[in-house]
Amino acid sequence: MEKYLKAIFDLTKLPTKFFFLLSVVSGFILFVDQSFLNEKLFLDNAKEKYGWILGIVFILSTGLVLVNFVIWIFKSIQRKILLKKWKKKFTERVKNLDRFEKSILREFILIGQKSIDMPIDNSSVSGLLDKGILVMNRQFGNSSIMNGMKTSLSINESVMEILELKDIDLSDPPTEKEIEFAKNNRPEWTNKWY
Repeated sequence: MEKYLKAIFDLTKLPTKFFFLLSVVSGFILFVDQSFLNEKLFLDNAKEKYGWILGIVFILSTGLVLVNFVIWIFKSIQRKILLKKWKKKFTERVKNLDRFEKSILREFILIGQKSIDMPIDNSSVSGLLDKGILVMNRQFGNSSIMNGMKTSLSINESVMEILELKDIDLSDPPTEKEIEFAKNNRPEWTNKWY
């Protein structure tokens, strides 16, 4: 009995497309006119011989498709709610950056690169990493390369969708005065490396 129950639960691991196909085919055979089955598909008396099996297959497969559809709807709604909460959280983080964090993010504009080597032992850099605003670049598969206490960092792509120049005290496009201010207020670690 146990192996039969296991076989039933293994069936539920099959893709929904498979059950949808079973539902459509069994439903078609059950609900189409018998003369069409006999003349066009040469399935003589298929309903009479196998109707009870087709009925069970139709009910089970249609039920599984409906259950999977309902689960998909709930997951989609949940994903949208989580994404909205996530964007709100990151928007608040981006809008409340301190002057040191802003100067770090301005470096990407000043240097004109998407990736910069930064010291991860710097409190502002590590703070931006902890907040998820900066991310470590993956050079080889899932690993990062560190050179001493510095590593290659980029702005999180999701944060890039939210981040505006005014969040880092620049207008769009930045004025010469703002660029000069940004150059004069670079993070202290840039003097060592750039």
